[in-house]
Amino acid sequence: MKIIPFGTNGYVSSFNRQTACYVIPLENQLIILDAGSGLFRFMEPAGWRILKGKKKVKIFLSHYHLDHTFGFYAAFELFANQKVEVYAYDDKPVFRELVYTFQFPVDYDRKHKNFKWIKVTSQKYKNEGFDFSVRIQKHRNEKSLGFRFEFANGKSLAYVTDADPSRESVNFVKGADLLLHEHETLNVPKYKNKSKLEDLISEGGHVTTEGAALIAKEAGVGKLFLIHHNPPCDWPELVKDLQKAKKIFPQSYLARDLGEIEF
Repeated sequence: MKIIPFGTNGYVSSFNRQTACYVIPLENQLIILDAGSGLFRFMEPAGWRILKGKKKVKIFLSHYHLDHTFGFYAAFELFANQKVEVYAYDDKPVFRELVYTFQFPVDYDRKHKNFKWIKVTSQKYKNEGFDFSVRIQKHRNEKSLGFRFEFANGKSLAYVTDADPSRESVNFVKGADLLLHEHETLNVPKYKNKSKLEDLISEGGHVTTEGAALIAKEAGVGKLFLIHHNPPCDWPELVKDLQKAKKIFPQSYLARDLGEIEF
């Protein structure tokens, strides 16, 4: 199986990296993890090829921050010919308030007529060709969702971003073939051999690079791909930061926009 990152940044786009969006082709459907500005890549040839022939699109939202939802600005145009399901911690469509306050010239209720919004919580769900589990995560004084997918062929993938470094997170991703996990590089505590996992979080509420690697190690995952890159960091800086993770969990890598990941 493969997953294609359409956007690997957090916050805003930079250095040809868009914000959070990861695409898994699965038979006649696409599974999409978050819908940041990376979703706009479906306007590009790489996106056309992946979307061709797909009848269903299933979008899983970690939370409603704009770097994870801005793609809904044009999603109704991108997926006009597909049946779309959106799984999130609320069943309220993104951007609807802008319409109601006359700040946006699009009738989202009409444009999203082929979209179905589904509220999910901490439990396991069955779907077409896969099962998925949800974990409610702590993100500052807010919440986000972590997702774990179990596919019919036995492969598993966990997606964790804007989260908390905790034992619960370790247990949630335990044994996954592939872990996509956020990593923060700026304003982070200094890592020491005796650092507690729960302390490996940035001032802004994101898990540090070492924290992500420690979760991967303790969970015994197959591979760790770091995501939610910090916008000011260019690629050489990210590669340098990756070495911190590799010291803890050697099977650590950087997710890169449009760089296919096999699992």
